[in-house]
Amino acid sequence: MQGAQDNSMKVSMMAALPDGLGSASGGLFGKSSTDAWVGILESNSVRDGIIKRFGLREAYGKDTIEDTRKELGGNISVVNTKEDVVVITVEDEDPKKAAAMANAFVEELDRINRDAVMTSGKSTRLFVEKRLVETKGELTRIEDGIRAFQMANKALKLDDQSAAIIESFGDLRGRLAAKEVELQVLRSYATDSNPQMQTIKAEIGGLRRQLTDAQEGTLSDTFIPTNRIPDLSLQYARLLRDAKVQETLFELLTQQYELARIQEAKDSPTIQVLDLATVPEKKSGPKRGLIVVLAAFSALVLTSIWAFIAEYLAGMKNSAI
Repeated sequence: MQGAQDNSMKVSMMAALPDGLGSASGGLFGKSSTDAWVGILESNSVRDGIIKRFGLREAYGKDTIEDTRKELGGNISVVNTKEDVVVITVEDEDPKKAAAMANAFVEELDRINRDAVMTSGKSTRLFVEKRLVETKGELTRIEDGIRAFQMANKALKLDDQSAAIIESFGDLRGRLAAKEVELQVLRSYATDSNPQMQTIKAEIGGLRRQLTDAQEGTLSDTFIPTNRIPDLSLQYARLLRDAKVQETLFELLTQQYELARIQEAKDSPTIQVLDLATVPEKKSGPKRGLIVVLAAFSALVLTSIWAFIAEYLAGMKNSAI
């Protein structure tokens, strides 16, 4: 729009990279350091977000999104300085809008960056979160089953020895399930040679051996084999065992989930804004002083040319006479 060009207001803002971001963004976008940020800022994803937020298609009077992007591209500048600082400059006929758009570019960059970069912390959190919901649902289902069983069979109590076996067995099963979840998460971003992978596998092997011992009755001299619990209480014992498994698993998954959230917060790259864009007090264009000088010079040139032509015509007229 000619009006925007003749009365444009320019604002700039600076954004810096936090420590450690170069490796994350470089691995994802094939670039390093702030070059990746410039690439994101110049992408259609960011520009379309700005166009939608500020209604630029209507403001620029464009029929297509392609023409709107082109118009917007002519009004912005994204520069990566040698100090690894990204400078965003926006021009618009409305100074407040220009400042808001400059700040909005960083907001869009941060949004896309957080969505795009899948860190190990985020991967863990998403996986554990899903398992946590599943485990909670299963625990609720089992607890409802125990309540229904107790109501149907009136008072029912296991002897202390059987209750101790169930408690120990359920705890082992829950811990094993939690470790298997941890191993699944680790496999999503680590190889089998990873030291942590080897440690978790060893822990899983130890838990499985303990479970085998519990089933065979060799876990402790005070425990009887689980297959010798009286038949009358067998169904009830199984319900209590399953509840203990899910209860232990839920507790351990909750711990893993909280740790994953903390790790995700540490891993997630964020934008550090050095200077927020503010409403400019001075127009970036037109350069009025320059226009005045050019206008005066042009007038002088035209006047000189006109005087020369008039003199030439007068000379031709006199020659003809």
